[in-house]
Amino acid sequence: MAGTFDIPKQQKELTYRYVATTHQGNEVKGTVKATNEIAAERLVIEAGYNPISVEAAPSMFSLEEALPTFFQVKPRDVIVFSRQLATLLRSGISLLNALEILQEQVATSRAFRKILGDIVSDIRAGGSFPQAISKHPRAFNDIYCRTIAVGEQSGSLETVLHQMADYLEKQTAMATKIGRALTYPIMVLGIGVGVVILLMTMVMPNLMGMFTAMNVELPLPTRILIGITNIFSTYTLYFLIAGVLLVIVVLWLVKQPTGRRLLDRLRLRLPLIGPPILMGELARFSRTLSVLIGTGVKLQEIMEMIPQSTSNTVMRDALKRVHEGLLLGEGLAEPMHRMDIFPPLLVQMVAVGEESNTLDFTMGVVADFYETTAEEKTSAMVGMIGPLSTVAIALLVGFIALSVIMPMYTLTGAFG
Repeated sequence: MAGTFDIPKQQKELTYRYVATTHQGNEVKGTVKATNEIAAERLVIEAGYNPISVEAAPSMFSLEEALPTFFQVKPRDVIVFSRQLATLLRSGISLLNALEILQEQVATSRAFRKILGDIVSDIRAGGSFPQAISKHPRAFNDIYCRTIAVGEQSGSLETVLHQMADYLEKQTAMATKIGRALTYPIMVLGIGVGVVILLMTMVMPNLMGMFTAMNVELPLPTRILIGITNIFSTYTLYFLIAGVLLVIVVLWLVKQPTGRRLLDRLRLRLPLIGPPILMGELARFSRTLSVLIGTGVKLQEIMEMIPQSTSNTVMRDALKRVHEGLLLGEGLAEPMHRMDIFPPLLVQMVAVGEESNTLDFTMGVVADFYETTAEEKTSAMVGMIGPLSTVAIALLVGFIALSVIMPMYTLTGAFG
């Protein structure tokens, strides 16, 4: 491994392109990051190459940097990368050569290919693999980076890479199943609401105008619909403004710590939506704890990282309090017992794992149980949301149809 070159922190790093030759005379090309051309040339020499030319790479506008949300790395890319890297390392290929191979063959997205290129450049410059991947949190989160660091230190990098790939695959599979299950009811609700809005704003005003012009006593449903239609047609602009303001206020509240915590607590306590969300959070916690303990990460470090693995602030606060209890020597089960968010079954299994020193195996069993439970509750939730949304839309459309048909009978009787 090449030596490191310390770069002053107050200077900005630039990207330099180089052309060099190996000791065997083969030509190689690549990029390095340094503060100036001399530092870049030194990094190339330290990497074991004889530089032919070193020049600053042209600075260009990057959509990835301007709009990072649209260039997120897919979890599937990281899973495939982890498995392939473990296979190459196990076959005896060096880490740098393995990364160069994966950069050309495995990386399918432009964003991930660029990340692998930066990692290769950092390792050529003398950096370690954990340090190189930690610079790219969009692809490799803190749990992944720190677990890889433990695997590299213990000499079991291939095993850790396989374990992290399994872990990411389980997390991705659960999120994918939940997303697919919710697609149909969301589509039904969206189409139903769109149809109702179209009827109320485009079709009904013309029909209601015809009914009111007949000077006939109209049925109650029709009068109610006429009133609602008049309100929508008269104050359409105000409704739009109020809707936009409501969305802005809700988004602002969600970004505030208090509002976000209130929303997350509501999500966990709602009768239909809360159980699958809670089971999913417990499954993620159990699986993460099992995998990290199995890879050799210390329990205190694990509990320091785990709160960052969830986006639910209520669960995050609970895990932080568990971490505080662990630092006070209470273990895991005791502080978890004092919080209602952790079911008695989970607390008992944690206590058993702590007493028997088999916490990794125990939490793996618990994770399997909660993942299965989360899938079942999600399926049950979708099974209820689908019919309920269909019935609600049918009742609404039926009311509109009844309000239109009833006056026609009234008008027919009047003309008769």
